[in-house]
Parts: sequence; C-alpha cells; structure tokens
Amino acid sequence: MKIKRIAFLVFPQMTFLDLVGAYDALRRIAMMGIDPEVTHRIIGTEAEVVDETGLTVKPDSVYEDLAPFDLLYVPGGIGTRKLMHDARLIAYLKTWPADKALASVCTGALLIGRAGYLEGRRATTHHRAYELLRPYCREVVTDQRIVDEGRVVTAGGVSSSLDLGLYLVERHWGAPAREQIAAQMEYRGYPVLPG
Repeated sequence: MKIKRIAFLVFPQMTFLDLVGAYDALRRIAMMGIDPEVTHRIIGTEAEVVDETGLTVKPDSVYEDLAPFDLLYVPGGIGTRKLMHDARLIAYLKTWPADKALASVCTGALLIGRAGYLEGRRATTHHRAYELLRPYCREVVTDQRIVDEGRVVTAGGVSSSLDLGLYLVERHWGAPAREQIAAQMEYRGYPVLPG
C-alpha cells in the first residue's frame, strides 16, 4: 500500500506530544526527498484546538473528507474519554476506508476502538487505559510499545509517538528511510531508539 497523503487528527485536550512525535518523523519523508509526493494535513474537530496543557493548534481543516488519504494518525490525550461518546467524531472515524492504513498512539486507540477498527485485533494504549480499551479489541497488549496488526498499528503511552513515527516510516518507505530520518533526528538532539 503506497502512502502519499497523511491525515493527522487533532481534538480538544489531546496530548500534543502524541501528535508531534510521529508528525516530525513522517513530515521528513517529503522534506528529505525520500518521496517528495507525500503530503500531510492536520484535520481538527474544531477550527482551533487547545491541547490538555493550553497549547493552541490551528488545523488545516475541520472534519475534512477522509477518503483521499492513505494513512490516518490518531493521537491520544484526556480528551479521548469524552470523544469516545461523541457521535459525530465516531461516525467521522467510521468513514475511514477499510483498506487503508490507520495508526494510533496512547489513548487514540480508544477512539479507533470505539469506531470498530480494533475488533478481532490485538492493540495497546497508555497503561492507565488498558481496561477502557479491553471491550474494543481481541487482546490488550501490555508488554510492547508498538502492536502491528496489518493495516492497524497502535502504540503505547505518550513517549512512544516518536517510535511509532519511525516505525511507520520503515514500514511504508523501508529501513534506509528510517535510518536516514533517525540520523537527522539524532543530529538535532532527539533521543532515538534503535529499530
């Protein structure tokens, strides 16, 4: 599956690090010439989103049609608890095409689980949300930072977002792309774990 267009979901009371860890790795695909055709959009549930610490994010669009995208990335944060019961958001997530890549970090798994994408699959989330995730998946994995179930990939707590970004780079653009991006991130002072 070729990834050309990436959608990043943002919502009130998300954890900004959940977003930016993977965003930083994935945005480098085009920036570094690995695949200059790769684009990304930040899609919000509101025109201005305030994260759980008060940081304001202005998304590119609000509830934009997901059909043209190849990868949807869903972060976590305390806001997921409320959004699990938000009919509009869950219906929106359900519009994600069944054959395209989907990734979540931390409690973003609660949202994709509630939308039905973890049914019959193994998944992980923040350790304090394991019990909340249980009804939505076949098995909650507690001893892995990243759980790859084919088209759906979930990652554990907030600090795993950088790992997930690099994992997605390797999965979709190969190990050399991951190594190139990880080397640049290390050069810039990011702590990067070996693949």
